Amino acid sequence: MLIDDEEMVRRCTLRMLGDFEVVTASSALEALKILRQDADFDAVLSDVMMPDMSGPELYAVCYRNFPNLAPRFVFASGNAEAARVLLQQAVDRVEAEQAPILLAKPSSREALVLALFAAAAQGEPHSGTYSAVDPMLAEVTKYRG
Repeated sequence: MLIDDEEMVRRCTLRMLGDFEVVTASSALEALKILRQDADFDAVLSDVMMPDMSGPELYAVCYRNFPNLAPRFVFASGNAEAARVLLQQAVDRVEAEQAPILLAKPSSREALVLALFAAAAQGEPHSGTYSAVDPMLAEVTKYRG
């Protein structure tokens, strides 16, 4: 799942992830509507700063309501320092063991795909788009790209 309120960023990111099945949402609230119907995603890539509900606020809701999905979050932000503070506040609020991955925007396709594979390796694969030799190492051995 890809969540970003900026259409151009969503389209560019979607193009970078063209080898994968991606469901997009233009807001955290739209993402929640989708997740209430189906929370079976290998990974969630979310913007941090969005109107109405931020990415870290969405993460906190997912941590409570979709606990298997919360460890599979990856965040991206154009202001990584401010994003890190907001993300840490959400992590502290829900008492998560570790913070999700945070990428700076823009990121290379390689960094993005590696982060998504690392996040997806936090749970059992659902879509069949990747496999890991050892989930503890998150070593990617194949993907559909």
